[in-house]
This record gives sequence, structure tokens and C-alpha cells, in this order.
Amino acid sequence: MREEGLEEVENLSGTFLEGMEESIAGSIATAVYEGTRPLLLEIQALTAQTVMNFPRRTTVGVEGARLNMILAVLERKTDAQLGFMDVYVNIVGGLKPEGTSTDLAVALAVYSAFHGKVIDAGTLAVGEIGLTGDLRSVRNGDRIIREAARMGFRKVILPEKNAALIADPPPGIRLCGVRAGRPVAAGRC
Repeated sequence: MREEGLEEVENLSGTFLEGMEESIAGSIATAVYEGTRPLLLEIQALTAQTVMNFPRRTTVGVEGARLNMILAVLERKTDAQLGFMDVYVNIVGGLKPEGTSTDLAVALAVYSAFHGKVIDAGTLAVGEIGLTGDLRSVRNGDRIIREAARMGFRKVILPEKNAALIADPPPGIRLCGVRAGRPVAAGRC
């Protein structure tokens, strides 16, 4: 809003990704489809040994029940033992997106924080995680990929069904279609 009236924000994704130039453990980019366009944003996670009998689950921007479900799937399907860990998850910028397209990014950020493994800053992840650990497609995946390319991302991790629909990804983007937690074509990821 300006004195002259409303003004369009031309690079909204850029404002939510500010500071992501470095690769840091516990941080990854994701995307949601808001209104008529994709919006890229950063998910941050931190895990720490709990000092109480009951571990804390603190979240800003991600629904608490959704985080608990993602953590339960992570414990069941990976080597991340989070039962005695405090887990903090934040969507940078205070945005509270609706939907489940950020599930995969939340899981990867928590896993990265738990193991201290850095995720390349040029990686974006989208996808809904089911209770069985399967990865479900997101709507407008093609538009999200185009926005990721425009913002300089080099790799997009997404559900296999979304990746299969993209016959010709934008130049410089590598798609990593995933099914049930495993890359479909390991050479592509």
C-alpha cells in the first residue's frame, strides 16, 4: 500500500526467501499455491535434546497436529529418533499457508536438523506426506516448477505423479520424482 494506492509486489517469493543464499542444516525452500500464483518460502527446523520429561513441539506457520503427524511418520520410516528431542519448526516471514504441500519440506528440514546434514540452498521440496509415508501430488506442480526456475533453484523434489506430468522442465532444473520416500530414478536425484 502506497500513498497512490495498492501496488503489486513483483517478487513476493524473493521476500520470503531472503537470506537463503547459504546452505544450512535445518533449512529448505518449499512452495504453496496462493490465489493465482505459486509462492516460494523457507522452512526452518531445529532439534535439541529435551531437558524435560516431555519433549516440546513448537511451530510457527505449520499446524501443530500436522507437525506431530509428520514427526510420527519420520520416526516410523527413517532413523530419526525424535521421541526425546524438542522440535521447533518455523515458516520464515510468519506466513501460515493452508494445505499440505509443505509436508515434505517440513520433514526434510527436521531430518536435516536432526542429523546436521546440509540441504543445498538450490533445492526446493513440495509434497503431501500420508500416514503410510507415501508422497501425494500437489496441485499446480508445473507452475511451482516454473517459479522455482525463475527464482534460480536447480533441483525440485516432488511427488512422482507431479514429476511424470512435466515432459519438458525449464532449463537448469532437475526434477527428483519421489515415491514412498524413495527416488524413482536415483540417477536423477
